[in-house]
Amino acid sequence: AFGNAKTAHNNNSSRFGKFIQVNYLESGVVRGAVVEKYLLEKSRLVSREKNERNYHVFYYLLVGATEEERQEFRLLQPEDYLYLKQQNFKLEDEDDLCHEFERLQLAMEMVGFLPSTKKQIFSVLSAILYLGNVTYRRKSTGRDEGLDVGPPEVLSTLSDLLKVKEELLVEALTKRKTVTVNDKLILPYSQSEAITARDSMAKSLYSALFDWIVLRINHALLNKRDMEESVTCLSIGVLDIFGFEDFATNSFEQFCINYANEQLQYYFNQHIFKLEQEEYQAEGITWHNIDYTDNVGCIHLISKKPTGLFYLLDEESNFPHATDKTLLAKFKQQHQTNHFFVLTPVMEPAFVIRHFAGIVKYQIKDFREKNTDYMRPDIVALLRSSDRAYVRELIGMCPVAMFRWGILRAAIRGIAGFCEAGRRWAAKTAGVVRRGSRTPLGELQRSNTSVEKMYR
Repeated sequence: AFGNAKTAHNNNSSRFGKFIQVNYLESGVVRGAVVEKYLLEKSRLVSREKNERNYHVFYYLLVGATEEERQEFRLLQPEDYLYLKQQNFKLEDEDDLCHEFERLQLAMEMVGFLPSTKKQIFSVLSAILYLGNVTYRRKSTGRDEGLDVGPPEVLSTLSDLLKVKEELLVEALTKRKTVTVNDKLILPYSQSEAITARDSMAKSLYSALFDWIVLRINHALLNKRDMEESVTCLSIGVLDIFGFEDFATNSFEQFCINYANEQLQYYFNQHIFKLEQEEYQAEGITWHNIDYTDNVGCIHLISKKPTGLFYLLDEESNFPHATDKTLLAKFKQQHQTNHFFVLTPVMEPAFVIRHFAGIVKYQIKDFREKNTDYMRPDIVALLRSSDRAYVRELIGMCPVAMFRWGILRAAIRGIAGFCEAGRRWAAKTAGVVRRGSRTPLGELQRSNTSVEKMYR
């Protein structure tokens, strides 16, 4: 629900990669598992190709929620959200979406999500959708530079869902803080910068929520008994990742996905062809070597220091006055003689790479922005000021550390609760006086007084 979406080619396409390690005993009994995720397609949250949808969970929630839940999470109709709008938008599978929402809630309960936790998750999802409805316009009066942000009802709802102060929310969405050696500067965003900051907040919040859910699933799959008893387990790993992609328009997401597939192909070449055939030769086995295409040159083009495309991209992302054009010019200057890099016409904002699976043309637009797509310090400070502990936990520096701290905090609260109960019991019994004085143990032994006589 949180990582899959409907695409032009697949109604239930997984939009993230995952590695699942299944642990089992020698007898074959499964004893837990661990999931790692890669390359969540965050850009899908704010924009998509034609005939594609956002992540399933949004439609499940909006169609399947009860009237009480709709009021609690301030839910609108799917077509009322900018992040869900698209041409000729129509949901023809509402019955299926309602059923899937019921299955989602059952799955959450199986993993151990409490009703309060589910409500917190749905509140965050609703807030993410409302972020897309935040609009900007230039101030029309006075000399004051900056933007007017609205509509007021959207800002009010966002403030309530995230439990942050509305004035701080407005400031984070319209201004950026820059710290110099001697001073702190507050500069207004331009309209395009403000929209980028808004979308960045939505994508970062969804990514943090996704990481938190994976962490909780791993905790549920963990076999604590085996860890306590140090049981030796075997394991098998299953990698489920995007296949090689070549669309009409290829951007930074396809660039990363295809690089991952290049690395997988290199691993396959090394272990199935190169190392295996070398072992045959060492053992004297009569063998005719199989020729294969070595793709190490393409990998070096993308990731080898210091002139690999990734490193050039990082350099340009850190230059304040760099643009997509300067990035493309640097790519061409460094790799114009590289066999795996194909030059394009001067005015075309694109570059071409010869991958092992074929030639792919990438549009350079937004490469820099997507490469620096992180939660900005102003947004982090805003969410950390939330009155809702769950929101503060989501944007913690380390999700694992935050989760462990949550367990420790619960234990500390439990101990404190027991101590408080003990103090209350002591306070209640402090004024109680027994009916007779206690007889010293020595006198009991000497007089052999019966126990009944002591309390008469």
